[in-house]
Amino acid sequence: MKIGELAKQSGIATSTIRYYESIGLLPAGIRNSNGYRQYTAFSVEQLKMIKFAQSLGFSLEEIPTLRKPNEELDHTAIIERLTEKQQEANALIEQLQQKSDRIGSLITLLNTNWSDGECIGDEKINELLNEVQY
Repeated sequence: MKIGELAKQSGIATSTIRYYESIGLLPAGIRNSNGYRQYTAFSVEQLKMIKFAQSLGFSLEEIPTLRKPNEELDHTAIIERLTEKQQEANALIEQLQQKSDRIGSLITLLNTNWSDGECIGDEKINELLNEVQY
């Protein structure tokens, strides 16, 4: 199949496919006598694997490190990196939960004050600003 068909089957733009080839992430298709590159069903599977790895948080630079020099999957490296990715995801979830809790507290505070026809004072605003974690 030509690159256009590969793009259609994989759902990945031709420019992205060419980029993956240029950085060695995807082997270049074999050129026919007419100069067009030909790709196989294995190319589709490789592209799907790249997208799957990205969906798990792997960068394009990390993906090649998940294989051994003989191109077999490096099970140890994969488990180690997946464990790190899970820890990163859990830390992000915790940060988002804290953010959600703070937003909920602020909504409650504003609703309480505003329903009484009051504004929150400078003292309360300063207290809230001092709680902000960057």
